[in-house]
Amino acid sequence: MDGSFSRVDGSGDPAALVRYLDEAGELAPFQEADRLLLAELRIHPGDRVLDVGCGTGEDAVAIADAARVTGLDASATMIAEARRRAAERGVAATFVVGSAERLGLAGGAFDACRFERVLQHLGDPLAALREAARVLRPGGRVAAFEPDWTNLDVTGGDPAVATAAREARLRGIASPAVGAALPGLLAAAGFVDVRSRPLPLSGAGPVVLRGLRLGDYARAAVATGAITAAAAADWLAAAERGELRARATMHLASATRPDVT
Repeated sequence: MDGSFSRVDGSGDPAALVRYLDEAGELAPFQEADRLLLAELRIHPGDRVLDVGCGTGEDAVAIADAARVTGLDASATMIAEARRRAAERGVAATFVVGSAERLGLAGGAFDACRFERVLQHLGDPLAALREAARVLRPGGRVAAFEPDWTNLDVTGGDPAVATAAREARLRGIASPAVGAALPGLLAAAGFVDVRSRPLPLSGAGPVVLRGLRLGDYARAAVATGAITAAAAADWLAAAERGELRARATMHLASATRPDVT
């Protein structure tokens, strides 16, 4: 599943990625991210909100009561699932297939725009932020929650396997350090009033295996010959027993599109 979120429909098992998003959405750190992103966007009733990389639409659906939401994703599979879930719950939200780097939406059409663990999968996150600036009205808000995987640290178990899995993760993600780069990227995209703060993420058991997808990257390391299948299996078994602890840093950033003078 290396890089699979940059090519969901061609991943071979997009349903597995849908399941991953549901599992990750149950984890406390990511639920807290949803709350913080919403606070940073400062949404008012009736605001037009764009959720870039909306995935299964869970976050868009959650805020649709307070805003007019459009969810956009590069994956037709994800958009179909988002539409299904919105219809099932009687939620009026719009979902479209599109590229974060080339939104294809009207300029100034939105009051707020959110990115959550999306920019990491883009080869050009600055282009996506410039597009966000274009489609926001003057004074509109953007907020992003993204990781810096370069400081991922896994302790416990075989350190050679941990290193191989970490390196596979860095190779498998288009922009693994984007979280720490967010303030500079937002400024380069033309935003002002940039605010950013790190949010440490750590845990064992389910957080290690699912939230950070270390199992996928251990298997990717096996595929490259960096470690043996037996070593990976032992390491993942230790993770299941809660013997591994992973630490990484996520970053929350927000900014404002300047008013036109």
